[in-house]
Amino acid sequence: MNTLPRIQDLRSILVLRGDGSLADAILSSCCYRELKKANPKIKITVASFGPAYELFKSNSYVDCVVKLPFAALAKEKVTFQLLRKALKLRLKKFDLVLDSSNKDFFAWRLFKKIAGANRLLDASTSPQQPFGAPDQHNSVHEQAILKQLGVENPDKSYDLPVSSGSRQRVENWLEKHSLQKYILFNPFGSAKERRFRADTMRELCVSFRRLGLPFVVPAKVQDLAELTQIFKEEKDVFVGDIVEFSELFELVRRSSLVISTDSSVVHIASGFEKPGVFFYHQSTVFTAPENPKAVVLMSKPEDINFFDWWKLNNSVDSFQEKI
Repeated sequence: MNTLPRIQDLRSILVLRGDGSLADAILSSCCYRELKKANPKIKITVASFGPAYELFKSNSYVDCVVKLPFAALAKEKVTFQLLRKALKLRLKKFDLVLDSSNKDFFAWRLFKKIAGANRLLDASTSPQQPFGAPDQHNSVHEQAILKQLGVENPDKSYDLPVSSGSRQRVENWLEKHSLQKYILFNPFGSAKERRFRADTMRELCVSFRRLGLPFVVPAKVQDLAELTQIFKEEKDVFVGDIVEFSELFELVRRSSLVISTDSSVVHIASGFEKPGVFFYHQSTVFTAPENPKAVVLMSKPEDINFFDWWKLNNSVDSFQEKI
């Protein structure tokens, strides 16, 4: 690609998402709204997989969502299904095929090349380098790409859709347990080193109990039994079964304070401007949210259970008058 296109001149765009995580999808959610604001007539298609796919389906600024084969991308392998999907996308002849991710493995490069042909715009084909801001926070990277396409001063707020059904189910569940103000506690991240041990979970509850609020622990289906067992003796801890991601959005939106490991919950809380305590380590802290109401605590890279308890207790005290 010899010159960067301007979004105002495009009729259709395909955005390729090489990461299926919900957190990354949340970080990029503002981009589709800003593209539509710059060019209301443009048709936006997003190709994604995993939890991100479900979020894009609920994004009102995205016209079409294409589901990519999870197994191929998760294992970074070239498969027949991946190649067939690339050919189908190529035949749609989008004006621009944009990859804003930093993924760089052979199967993904081949998929992009087939799907995008000479209309592909990414870090290797862009005439303007660096393409985006690859060494900075993901949201900064996405916004830098928008600027190169002619979208100036984008609104960085996240789009976090909550369906009416999810809103009602959460309201019914909270009423059932007589919960109004509460602390949302998310003890599990996507990787093993981002999961609190049972003893750490209980000790964190002890530290935050002086705020005088009960705890709501959202649980995926695969984690429900384990978390229920861990907190079965805790009368002020309520484990909630999360079926849809928008139920998680609604639980965070209604909360007074959020405690979370490095996960999508951190970014959901930031999108709703919630105060929180979030646990990161040195190699992932660059993805920490831009949330002035949050306290970020550093843990050991290999185990999130090792952090500064003195700093934690100071952060608890700082929330006494804020919630």
